[in-house]
Amino acid sequence: MKAFMVGFRVVAGVVAGYAVMVLLITLVQEVIFGGVSYYDSPLRELVVAGLLTTLSAVAGGALAAWISSPRPLLPPLIMSLLVVVETTYLTLQGDLEGPLWFDIVAAASLIVGLLAGAKIRGWRL
Repeated sequence: MKAFMVGFRVVAGVVAGYAVMVLLITLVQEVIFGGVSYYDSPLRELVVAGLLTTLSAVAGGALAAWISSPRPLLPPLIMSLLVVVETTYLTLQGDLEGPLWFDIVAAASLIVGLLAGAKIRGWRL
């Protein structure tokens, strides 16, 4: 039963953390900035939106680590894998509009944010 609860908390952490990250990123990029694009957004907007997007990942990683407290690093690692899979899929489909290096840096900033959120949560434990 204990293994089931640990597994349940890990899955719940991944789902909740990813959902919070996506909602915050949508709020930042679509609601606050009205859509962020490498080619259409000014540099200042790209920088601020990028920082806030990374902070969204920090929040998602921290929430995931908090929900899965016996295994606080596992959900952010799974979420990081999901970011890699999603970015790879969107790149192969041609659905990303920026240059490849920009999309790789964006995905890497999410991964760093997710792991930082887990680490911040770990410091609070």
